[in-house]
Amino acid sequence: MEISKNSLAMAFLIALATTIPLSLAQDSPQDYVNAHNSARAQVGVGNIAWDDNVAAYARNYVQRLTGDCRLVHSGGPYGENLAGSSGDLSGSAAVNLWVGEKPKYDYNSNTCVGGECRHYTQVVWRKSVRLGCAKARCRNGGTVISCNYDPRGNYVNEPPSVYFSSCRRIHMDMSKIALAIISLVSLAIVHHAHAQDSPQDFLKAHNTARASVGVGPMIWDNTVAAFARSYINGLAGSCRMVHSGGPYGENLAWGSADLAGTAAVKMWVDERANYDYNSNSCVGGQCLHFTQVVWRNSVRLGCAKVRCNNGGTIISCNYDPPGNFNDERPFEFISSS
Repeated sequence: MEISKNSLAMAFLIALATTIPLSLAQDSPQDYVNAHNSARAQVGVGNIAWDDNVAAYARNYVQRLTGDCRLVHSGGPYGENLAGSSGDLSGSAAVNLWVGEKPKYDYNSNTCVGGECRHYTQVVWRKSVRLGCAKARCRNGGTVISCNYDPRGNYVNEPPSVYFSSCRRIHMDMSKIALAIISLVSLAIVHHAHAQDSPQDFLKAHNTARASVGVGPMIWDNTVAAFARSYINGLAGSCRMVHSGGPYGENLAWGSADLAGTAAVKMWVDERANYDYNSNSCVGGQCLHFTQVVWRNSVRLGCAKVRCNNGGTIISCNYDPPGNFNDERPFEFISSS
């Protein structure tokens, strides 16, 4: 496997000027452990246990990253996965981001195919049995999360698990069946990802949020979608999120790997906790992605997604007419009392 013990890459999930509300329930040691062990169980690897010493190392290191929120590995004695966000990223979401690399790992060649997979292989590394994670908020409002693994994984020419190789010691017919099952699982993963990027998926995610504040549904508009598609195709080279300055309202999101359209909309909608209706302002963080999603006068939607040259993803949703006008509320709150 062309993976050295020191070549632990970084995962970075960011939505432009986005802040995801804090969810302490997803940041506890048990949440980190559960997210890891769920992925490990899928490939027949034993559980990993929380280790306070490993966690203390992670905590001490991420505190040093809070100044600029740059993801730079510590070079310490443990395996290490890093994740970051421009807002509040939960621990379980970070682990899910790493585990989402699973389709890129090819067991037969023990390599990453079509994208990064080394965060995933560290998560399921069978010899890594002690886990410690920590999260820190950066001065710019972002988040850095580090999970450290003892012993470290991702050694050259060593697969992360023996789950698949044990199938090869079974009778050939059983091996073929096992491979068929694995293929079906992979296809299901790919299909699921695609199923979260369709026009209907974007619409449903938006309209669910709009319904929760009493705003009518949006409709898909192919002209608006074509604008979104044309613009983000031009961002694929740099994968930098720069607004188009076009005629529509616009929300952008970025992921270092394959970010689903529905996940992008969820990040924007999760800013709801930062919107104060009484003052019609953002309190405690960004909220303008959410207000655009539920803007009552925005009735036509078009979204697009593109994979960048570096393996990342950019998603753009455009809104017609645009929202977020000064001194105008996104919706009218009617009290039932």
